[in-house]
Amino acid sequence: MKLFKKIKSKISHFPYFYQWIILVNMNNDISTSFLKFKEIMPTKDRFWADPFVIYKDQKHHIFFEEFLNSQNKGHLSVMTVDNNGNYTKPVKILERDYHLSYPSIFEFQNAWYLIHGTIHNSKSYVELFKCNNFPFQWKHDRKLIIDIPLVDTTMFFYNKKWWIFACSAENNGTSRSEELMLFYSDNPLSANWIPHPLNPIVSDIRNARPAGKIFKMNNKIIRPAQNCFQVYGNGFSFNEIIKLNENEYEEKHLEFFKPDWKNGLIGLHTFNYEKGCTVIDARIKRSRLN
Repeated sequence: MKLFKKIKSKISHFPYFYQWIILVNMNNDISTSFLKFKEIMPTKDRFWADPFVIYKDQKHHIFFEEFLNSQNKGHLSVMTVDNNGNYTKPVKILERDYHLSYPSIFEFQNAWYLIHGTIHNSKSYVELFKCNNFPFQWKHDRKLIIDIPLVDTTMFFYNKKWWIFACSAENNGTSRSEELMLFYSDNPLSANWIPHPLNPIVSDIRNARPAGKIFKMNNKIIRPAQNCFQVYGNGFSFNEIIKLNENEYEEKHLEFFKPDWKNGLIGLHTFNYEKGCTVIDARIKRSRLN
């Protein structure tokens, strides 16, 4: 016990610590000029990560993981940003007994829904939440994919079908960032999600794990993916989806982005864009003194 207290004391006296923050850029075009992004800094007792942006009622709402160091787990929160990058105080929207992250949000039949991964709940199912009062009130609605531990579940609508992209440790000994799984259904609220016959559709720790919602850019369908090689948060890539149907999947790597545009950056793993707002997260080395 004395040894533990000495170690804890030494750690607390380090002049710096590492923290995930959110960065935002308000521009009509999708931006990857990250040096121009405005940093949104949490207080030192927490970190903010996995930002997703939704444009509704002429406002940009950023949903994200808010991790409290004192609780050693995260909940989901939301803030609103204006055209100058000014943001409101975060509001907690969803909390469970276990860690929550990566709020993948989609609209269906004039209602908003949210899913997150199953890696932290003991029952291993994808939870679906329905919004009762946007953006603050979300209620558990149903279970989707059951008994398959998934991480960073991402919903996508394409060619009259709904698709879920998520990473899973399918084979013994593999990382949960190494194998990308794909499921499809005619209805996003259905419990009948069919595994794609080519699963895992990607087997590469540098390019498998989802890094945000799938979007269109320059007439291309782009799937952002995390690079978790050697260290979590090594960066992310843009990958063009070439083929996507019930029997085929093909994608092509386009570009890789690293946290190298500013001194003190040591992590990067999420990218999202919607209607003039681009958001990312980054892990920084931050001083305890200011």
